[in-house]
Amino acid sequence: MIQVFPQQIQKGVFILYDVVDQRRVISFTIAIILFILAFLGPAAILLPLKTGFITREAQLIGTSGWSLITGGVGFLALAAVFVLFAAMEDKMKKWTISFVLFAIGVAGILLTLKDYYYYTSEHFVFNGPFTLTSQAYEWTDFESVNENLSKKGSTLFVQSLEFKMKDGKTYHFDRGRMLQQYQPIVSAVTASGGKHIRNGE
Repeated sequence: MIQVFPQQIQKGVFILYDVVDQRRVISFTIAIILFILAFLGPAAILLPLKTGFITREAQLIGTSGWSLITGGVGFLALAAVFVLFAAMEDKMKKWTISFVLFAIGVAGILLTLKDYYYYTSEHFVFNGPFTLTSQAYEWTDFESVNENLSKKGSTLFVQSLEFKMKDGKTYHFDRGRMLQQYQPIVSAVTASGGKHIRNGE
C-alpha cells in the first residue's frame, strides 16, 4: 500500500499550478504578438507573401485597401483564440468560441492573400476583396479606360480610374499604385481597339 503524505499532495498541486501558469503566460504572449501583427502583418508579411506567388512577368502588383482590414481582423481573431485559452475555464465554450474565431482568422488572412491585381504585357488580372477567385482579361476585353480628372489650381490630376469591360463589369481605382502606373494599360487597350476617355478636362 502506497502512502501519500500531505507534503506530496501539496507539492503536486504547486507543480500543476506552475504548468497551468506557464501555459497561460505562453498563450498571452502569443496573443500579444498576434495583436501587434494585426496592425503590421498585412503590409509587412502578407503583402510580400502573396506577391511572391504572382508571376514574375507582372509589371505592377497592387491591392485594395480592404486587404489591410481583412488581414488585421484575421490576426485579431487568432489573438482572441489564445486569450480564450488563457482565460476561459469552461472547456465546451472555450473550444466552441475558439473554433469560430479560428475560422474567422483563417478566412481573414486568406482573403488578404487573395486580394490583388496586376498586369503583364499580355493581360490584366483582378482578384477583388471578399472573393477567392480571380478574373483575367486580355486587352481586347476592355471597352474603355476612363480617367476621372480633377483640378487643383490650374493643374489637372487623375482622381480615379475606371476600367470598363465588355462583359459589363467595371473596376474602380481611386488610390494605390495603379494611379501612378496605369499608362501601359492605356496604350495596350487603345492598341487593341479600346477607348481612352478623359473626364473632367
